[in-house]
Amino acid sequence: MAVLPNDAGSLRLALTLVDREARVRGGLPVFQGVASGRLLGTAAVEHFDRRDREWWPFVRLPALYLPAEAVGALVEGAREVLAGGAPGFAWQPGPGVPLAIQLGATEGPPGILVEVGLELGPWLADMVGGQAGGEACLFRFATARAELVRFADALAGEAREVPEK
Repeated sequence: MAVLPNDAGSLRLALTLVDREARVRGGLPVFQGVASGRLLGTAAVEHFDRRDREWWPFVRLPALYLPAEAVGALVEGAREVLAGGAPGFAWQPGPGVPLAIQLGATEGPPGILVEVGLELGPWLADMVGGQAGGEACLFRFATARAELVRFADALAGEAREVPEK
């Protein structure tokens, strides 16, 4: 699991990659019109409960299908911000993926402003049998540059460890 905590250690983004979609099944793409080999994962924004010393989710998205190249783009974008090559970076893995992350370098400590957007509309609509109305939530927090380094390295490591199918 790749985690990006805030500077107070009370909130974090957790992104986990668990599997990879098979590229072909019976000689045909798994889904017509959808890139094959997507990574299966989940994302959550969690808070640290000091009473029981456990991380608990504010919001945890169900299964996410992430294009493999999008995960690499997040890692590279984070590294570019850290190297000073860009003042910020905005990332959305692809159409229909209800997760977006924006990173911005700040002057002085802690060094990085993180914004995490989670689109909740599709799941809320599914629960009530209605239409998605664009319900979303945004979490904004500051983190240390070293934490972003650890997050990018952990995410790159997870992407390498998920086997090709």
